[in-house]
Amino acid sequence: MMTLLTLVTRQPDCMIVALQGELDIYSAPCLRAAISEALAEGQRNLLVDAAGLTFCDSEGLQALLKAQGEVTGAGGSMELAHVHGRVRHVLEISGLTCAFTIRPERRFE
Repeated sequence: MMTLLTLVTRQPDCMIVALQGELDIYSAPCLRAAISEALAEGQRNLLVDAAGLTFCDSEGLQALLKAQGEVTGAGGSMELAHVHGRVRHVLEISGLTCAFTIRPERRFE
């Protein structure tokens, strides 16, 4: 069973929560704990970095939606970054890409 690792980095203007692994029914509490910790520390602007996220099911989507609701309910904002592959596909087929602010991928030439 793959687990979800969260790496929290504090920046002056936001907190970055980097996800690595699978976001599903078993690992969703790990995401919720990271978001709750950020809010408890007074940070209201969060960036969820999905670069290392390899899987996300409906429970994972629900966890992201709940996290966003918690953040916005506290007067903050939450963005997703590096949403790609299977995770982007799940967001697209579920119709939830418009439910989140997703930072566009930058291409360097």
